[in-house]
Amino acid sequence: MIDEKLSHRLSPMDAFFLYVETDEMPMHIGAVEIFDGEIDFELFKETIDARLHKIPRYLQCVVPAPFNLGHPTWEFDPDFNIDNHIFQLDLEEPATDDDLRNLSNKLFEGPLDRDKPLWEAYVINGMSGNRSALFSRVHHCMVDGIAGVGLMYVILDTLPDPPPSVKKEIDAKPLAGSNARMFDALWDNAIEGIDTVTQLQKDLVEYGNGSQDLVSSAKEFASVMGDFLKPIKRLPFNQPFSGERRIGWAQFSFAEARAIRSALGGTVNDVALTVLGGAVRKYMKRHGEPTRREFLRVLVPVNIRKDQDRGALGNHVAFLPAEVPLDVADHVERFRQIHETMQILKKERVADAIHLMFSVLQGGSAPLQASVLSAISKPLAQGLLGKIAKVPPLHLICTNVPGPQIPLYCTGHKMLEHYALIPVAFEMGVTCGVTTYDQKMFVTLIADEQAAPDVDALMEYYEECFYELREQAKVRPSEYVAIDREVKSLRRKSGSNNGAKSSSNGTTAAASETTETASPEQAKTT
Repeated sequence: MIDEKLSHRLSPMDAFFLYVETDEMPMHIGAVEIFDGEIDFELFKETIDARLHKIPRYLQCVVPAPFNLGHPTWEFDPDFNIDNHIFQLDLEEPATDDDLRNLSNKLFEGPLDRDKPLWEAYVINGMSGNRSALFSRVHHCMVDGIAGVGLMYVILDTLPDPPPSVKKEIDAKPLAGSNARMFDALWDNAIEGIDTVTQLQKDLVEYGNGSQDLVSSAKEFASVMGDFLKPIKRLPFNQPFSGERRIGWAQFSFAEARAIRSALGGTVNDVALTVLGGAVRKYMKRHGEPTRREFLRVLVPVNIRKDQDRGALGNHVAFLPAEVPLDVADHVERFRQIHETMQILKKERVADAIHLMFSVLQGGSAPLQASVLSAISKPLAQGLLGKIAKVPPLHLICTNVPGPQIPLYCTGHKMLEHYALIPVAFEMGVTCGVTTYDQKMFVTLIADEQAAPDVDALMEYYEECFYELREQAKVRPSEYVAIDREVKSLRRKSGSNNGAKSSSNGTTAAASETTETASPEQAKTT
């Protein structure tokens, strides 16, 4: 369930996604979801409208602070109208998956309208095989990947025939005058400054209370990060942006990905990075680029939510800068090297240290934060830093977000596929999004048309490398096992759910999380 105690003012990280946005580099995330059957547009719109009180952020606009005295605030839209956010599009029947991708390319382009809440959704009918689709996008300042998965449980259902939603009116206060908002910003600066310093002290203590003291931890962090700060070579897709988008996607067996992980002794994330490295290696050869002694520097977002942050929107992430060898042809050997690299980054708590760096920035005054973030974001967005240094900050971003391992439904229609859409940024012309849902792993490559017009080839290489890795790991193909909804329903009614906590819509907490250790047999009852 979404936390109703949402922050009134954007955090520095949330605000960064606003400051950095340009027409060529819009900063929204999204998803393309394919369903069995045809979604009734009016019923979908009524259902979402009745549930928006559960996610009040979707009723709020971003409002800048007077005189830039603080980061923008979230204010309820007095003119909110669901018809400004949910739309219907019909493809010419029978539309193929390629037709849906081509439409998604266009829908994902361009910034969202900041004069209204920063989200929109499209019901798309006319697909072949008696299918339909939902396309959605929401600004990154509102949610990160983990929060986006949480929203799935509000917008979608865990049963095909849930009880009807009852719309509740929200007591939305009108926007205060500029003087009141100015004093509000000054007051927030004072209070949040104290809270931030207190939290920063706690974070520093936690960071230094591991196996080493704070000074030693900081030294080791600096040593590890030294290698990642070295200049890197541009890859074929590290180019300026046109603003046009190209999307490629594919699905794989999550049971096979877990089996590969188990056979080689690593994580599912290691599997995703290994396959990505193999695909980029083939892509380099396609473009006549050498791979000897070359590597792929990947920015890997890491969820840093604590117990008190569960259900919160906004961005609660840090990052791991992983290097994937491109001169290693053997997939298993590449997996081993990636796993060792990721273990070092985790051991030295690089993500925690990067989070501390953001905390230090947050400890400054809001005007200073806004000035620093704007100063950093503008040259990054325009690619100026890359032009000066002749290199981009990294090669690409790869995010891996675990999703629910049970089927979800939209107005009674089962969701068959879920493809995450992630922004491309800072001349990193390709972004890789990995999500898991209902025992399947869905991989999306999002590219700028000018930077990587042949991203479809990269997607084909990804598929090839996954199955090559599966063969080298000696993992047998596995079949999809449908979850018995009737059995699960009976278990919920009898209360025999092995102590799993139930959410407001009947989903068990255990089922809502990806469990890497689950086998295909266990998936039948998880």
